[in-house]
Amino acid sequence: MLVVAIAVKDNLIAQHFGHCDYFKVYEVENNQIKNDYQIKNPPHQKGALPNFLYQNNINVVITGNLGEMAVNNLVNLGIEAIRGVEGQPEEIIKKYLNNTLESSNVICEEHQNHNH
Repeated sequence: MLVVAIAVKDNLIAQHFGHCDYFKVYEVENNQIKNDYQIKNPPHQKGALPNFLYQNNINVVITGNLGEMAVNNLVNLGIEAIRGVEGQPEEIIKKYLNNTLESSNVICEEHQNHNH
């Protein structure tokens, strides 16, 4: 089973990964959504989200802006990171499953030399 988490803020893809309201999680089997639910974003701590997502068995994260350190931390945990995405979670998961999701792969410059 593939577990995809989409970072959400105000019912849209969160443009700041660490400040999303929650993650909309989709459990996918044979390219079909079997279950969906939300997990609340824990209090913001530098570097904590990749481990939190790993502990929740997430395989893929889709978000707006995402810093290079977060991408590296996710990848090191075996989580695919897709960034530079905009829209509503329901349309994004459909595009992901149909291999039509476009991402800009933009690095969140704000976090290149950012200390929380």
